[in-house]
Amino acid sequence: MPRRKRSSIEEKFPGCEDAFIKIAEYIAQQKEKGNLSLSSFLQDMINAIAEAERKIYLKEHPDNSANGFYGRNLLLSIGDLNIKVPRVRIGNTFRPSLLPARWKKVDKDYENLLLALLVNGYSRAKIKATLERLGMPYREEAVEDLTDLIYDHLDAYKTSPLPEEMFAVFIDAYHGKLRDENGKMGEVSIFVAVGINMEGYKEILGFWVKKGKENKAFWMEVFQDMISRGLSRVAIFVTDDFSGIVGVTRRFFPQSDHQLCWVHMKRNLRKEFRGEELKEMKKELEKVKVSGTKEEGEGHWKRFVEIVKQHNPVMGKRYEERGENYLAFLSYPEEIRKYIYTTNIVESVNAGLEKIRQELGGYFPSQKSMEVNLFIQFSNLNDVWMRRPITDISSNLYRLRQIMRTKFESEEVI
Repeated sequence: MPRRKRSSIEEKFPGCEDAFIKIAEYIAQQKEKGNLSLSSFLQDMINAIAEAERKIYLKEHPDNSANGFYGRNLLLSIGDLNIKVPRVRIGNTFRPSLLPARWKKVDKDYENLLLALLVNGYSRAKIKATLERLGMPYREEAVEDLTDLIYDHLDAYKTSPLPEEMFAVFIDAYHGKLRDENGKMGEVSIFVAVGINMEGYKEILGFWVKKGKENKAFWMEVFQDMISRGLSRVAIFVTDDFSGIVGVTRRFFPQSDHQLCWVHMKRNLRKEFRGEELKEMKKELEKVKVSGTKEEGEGHWKRFVEIVKQHNPVMGKRYEERGENYLAFLSYPEEIRKYIYTTNIVESVNAGLEKIRQELGGYFPSQKSMEVNLFIQFSNLNDVWMRRPITDISSNLYRLRQIMRTKFESEEVI
């Protein structure tokens, strides 16, 4: 019988196969539950690799034996990790190399190292420098194998079930550069959807990668994806005026409001206008924003459109046609309007993507690396966001439920 060919994991980590199998099993289990927590993932990863290291040690020291575990709590910004540190029966000669020293306070360098072991987000030179600074001998070859394991199960994140109801869904784009499989550099857009659920908590609903310009067909795929994962009732969508998105939103969610982002609108105005004309436009827009009623806001919006038309008839006509979309936020309680007239809620996501891009040398080296980094970034944010709701929204939940009931009463929303 021919000898079985050893896998790359077996070659690089003889005796560690079980550790990587446990990691893969963990991802599969979380896929079943529809929940992938970054802190839990790191915890299971460290525990599995530490136990595998003990097995290797005991093979090299057959006179010794396993002696259970002791607990250690690692306090990270992404959450607390409850680590099971393996012990040996004779002496204190074994200690998992992935753990910091007993006396050493866990800092951001250590947290970054753990993330680097999950994704190819650092260059190998940077990983090596980090390891040396921390005095840790752990081999950075784990990066490639762990990246493969995560990437193989990214569909668990991409296809995870969504809540049936969301108060608001925000969609914004991050633009960067991506090196394709042929080594050619090109533009890429990452569209991210962030939701506020009916308890006032933020969560990332998904991401979609688009090379080139977005269009109606792309947006149909995005909305069909969210619907297939369970999303069916949304009070308000908040987006930029992307090509094709207004019609697609109306088609798939006809009872939902659709707010177009004011920040993007103001950026466009600053590109086109200067001086007194821009100042006059901004003055009218400020009156719209602080209007007590939607009717009052509509009057100021009409005046704003007239001013724009005087200087740019085409742009003025566009804002006139989109008036309903730019004023949708005025139909909601004043306390929460500031959260839904702009896509700024996605800014923390874009900031994280920009940091990743810079650490990767100014571009994403491959789509695989990009998507794995996105997964880690989004899991991290979801862990943080689910610790507490947005106060102004959670204090208005009754009114929001009334809005949902009115919009979807024919579906008997409870």
